[in-house]
Amino acid sequence: MGLLADFRAAAVKRRHFPDDERLAPASLFSLVRDMPLSAEDAAPEGAIDEWSASPWTKHVLLHQLYRDFGLASALIYAAHEITPAAWPWLPPAMRSQLELPLPDVQAFLRVQIGSEWMAVDATWPLTLRGLGVPVNERFDAGHNMRLACDPDELFHVPEDANAGRLYQAILTGVTGDQMERRARFFRQLTSWFDEQTSG
Repeated sequence: MGLLADFRAAAVKRRHFPDDERLAPASLFSLVRDMPLSAEDAAPEGAIDEWSASPWTKHVLLHQLYRDFGLASALIYAAHEITPAAWPWLPPAMRSQLELPLPDVQAFLRVQIGSEWMAVDATWPLTLRGLGVPVNERFDAGHNMRLACDPDELFHVPEDANAGRLYQAILTGVTGDQMERRARFFRQLTSWFDEQTSG
């Protein structure tokens, strides 16, 4: 099976999607958005098997699913800084770690629906809405979604590029000697999310 078929089969098996319905751009978005967050980047196939994904993996997966679905999709990386002002929903213990802004790279898509292009950001699962996280609740064709960050610089991923290698190169350049600090922060963040949404 192709990636789209594998994804649908996994969603049906896990009872996230009914067996008698057809996938659509909106349902693809919702299914990927609501995958539990992982702190570790992985290939899209691994995300389907584990049904969890990092923000980067989510968007690489959704990019490939949309292309398999027949839509034009562009993968974009956004360099930004995580600060208490940018992510005010963070718990106090994590906000206190950001006196020195934390460099980061997030991902999002530009997807063409009909004649309109729209920004698509599937970073935050709907389960985080109660924590004050700005979740994109709906897929409104042609309307830009709110991004998970305030970009300082955008990088458009060429169609023939290795998305993972390019992401790692950009992330290394943006974070510099803060790479391990960033990794620790995201491990702590996903653990906090799990604690707050479990049960």
